[in-house]
Amino acid sequence: MAREKPDPDLSFFTNKEHTFQAGQPDNEILKLILNAIPHYVFWKDRQRVYQGCNKKFADAAGLDHPDSICGLTDHDLPWTKQEADFYRLCDERVMLNNQAEYNIIESQIQADGILYWLRTNKVPLLNRDGEVIGILGAYDDVTDLIEKEERLRHYEIITASVDDLMAIIDSDYRYLAVNDAYCIAYAQPREFIIGKSANEIVGEDVFEKLQKPEIDQAFSGRVIQFNSWHSFPGWGERHINFTYYPVFDDTGTVINIVTKGHDSTKTKKLENQLQQVQKMEAIGRLAGGIAHDFNNILSVISGYSDICLQQMDEDNPFRSKIEQISQAGTRGSSLTQQLLGFSRKQVVRPQSLNLADEIKTLSGMLERMLGANIEIETVLEIKPWLIKMDRSQFEQIILNLAVNSRDAMSEGGNLTLEIINRTITENEATHYALKPGDHVMLAVTDNGIGMNPTIQARSFEPFFTTKPKEIGTGFGLSTVYSIVKQNNGTISVESKPGIGTCFTLLFPRSPDIPQHDRQDLPGTDGAMAQGSGTILLAEDDHALRTMCVGILADLGYTILEASNGKEAIESANRFHGKIDLLLTDVVMPEMSGPEAAAVLSSQNPDIKVLFMSGYTENAVIQHGVLENEINFIHKPITPKTLARAVQKCLTKNPEDTE
Repeated sequence: MAREKPDPDLSFFTNKEHTFQAGQPDNEILKLILNAIPHYVFWKDRQRVYQGCNKKFADAAGLDHPDSICGLTDHDLPWTKQEADFYRLCDERVMLNNQAEYNIIESQIQADGILYWLRTNKVPLLNRDGEVIGILGAYDDVTDLIEKEERLRHYEIITASVDDLMAIIDSDYRYLAVNDAYCIAYAQPREFIIGKSANEIVGEDVFEKLQKPEIDQAFSGRVIQFNSWHSFPGWGERHINFTYYPVFDDTGTVINIVTKGHDSTKTKKLENQLQQVQKMEAIGRLAGGIAHDFNNILSVISGYSDICLQQMDEDNPFRSKIEQISQAGTRGSSLTQQLLGFSRKQVVRPQSLNLADEIKTLSGMLERMLGANIEIETVLEIKPWLIKMDRSQFEQIILNLAVNSRDAMSEGGNLTLEIINRTITENEATHYALKPGDHVMLAVTDNGIGMNPTIQARSFEPFFTTKPKEIGTGFGLSTVYSIVKQNNGTISVESKPGIGTCFTLLFPRSPDIPQHDRQDLPGTDGAMAQGSGTILLAEDDHALRTMCVGILADLGYTILEASNGKEAIESANRFHGKIDLLLTDVVMPEMSGPEAAAVLSSQNPDIKVLFMSGYTENAVIQHGVLENEINFIHKPITPKTLARAVQKCLTKNPEDTE
């Protein structure tokens, strides 16, 4: 005779009259199964009266045997009245809605008087006709997990406002907790980091070579300290002092590691700058002494060679050899001037200079020196402010920077010389290490091979050169640096491999020159005007992007953020409203600002574009990066210059650019 198929609706809890039974063979097997599983299991009838449970549940309820539960309610068990009422309320909701509920977090004081935290799942029990006849529940003890999460929450609250990078890592190198600074540095939300392995966040190579060996030592019970330079997605290149603290359990076993990373970039840079200054001063003293003695030797060489040439017939067979000696003396004299300029022992005669006029005077010599394959463009302020400097020193600056650009453009290119009046604000003064006030800016830009960060960091070091020994002396840029500092100025460099290099020099306006009316100068007007509209901001520097978002949002604009051109396009495609302005950096990874502007302009012809860059506007155009009429703002930007540029761009009529 064929066996009937098992009933799929859990009706093995009931007989034909739909009442709970015990003692049947199938139920005996069920009891064995229920008592074997590591969960607390119970079931109740439609009136929320217990009809059975497994041994684990009976022990928690203080009962001698699981059968003792039959006929009792939650109010008959050791739970508090509040707990019992809550359980019965959940039971009624599950049965009334005929819908299971999972992962209900409940508290429970069990027979031993201890408070436990439970994670409960409840499902309605149905008869063969699909009618709800009771409820089946099962729960786990998650007290340890809840307490652990609570400790982690307390840790996150305590460390939330700490600037140091704080994290807790378990023995599998997975994150248990991180603070806000950690999330910002790695440009990831906390929900993404928690549970991830450290190598997934910091990178496989960095983790295996730098962090894992130190973490392993910390797991041996030692406090570990070390420091290194590290590149963060949200912070950029930073120097970090790391400390790893072991966390012990009651048995003395290390179970977790608390990691702390203190950003010591400013301190490290100040140390490097101090070392650089000390090195420059030491080499300067040496160079000054050598130049002084070398000048005497050159005087003799050049003097006697000139005498010989004056007294020598044109057809004398030795004349060409003496001319070579004279030319060598001239080259040596030029090198001596660089040594003296570097050592600041050069005799200088400061005078009021109009740098635009000086550039015009030097342009002919520059064209001959650079050659026909390098095109020179000058962009000069119509009425530049005057500065006080020795004319020969300024010529040295221009010639050295021009030669440096020429060597970076072996196959030809473009060299841009710009003179611009700049009023340095309080915020900019900190960036440039200058006093606020009127300055004259000289920008020398080329579209040569550019420099990587390592070379860029050493570009002003004496004797450092990437040129062959027979070409480079390593004194060109260090001499420029020394002259600029001697004249209370500042020099900075921005360079991208394959894009080019821009040297920016700032000199204070001569104090004995009458001040012009400054009402039209950037940053000197009153409060920033409020605005409206949606701005798509694309900037790969996280800190700068965050600053711009804050400035523009406070002015009333709606801001969409992107870290490069590709993200900008994706953000625009996701946004269903109107984007009024694309505010974008020029040089960014993956996709540049101009490339993104071209795509977005084709999709939305009415969108306006405002470029910003550390390269000067005309240099950017020279590079071929930008074409046609552009709106441009020069970095570093200030809140007022940004607000004015955005407002001007948004209110600009299309015919204004024609």
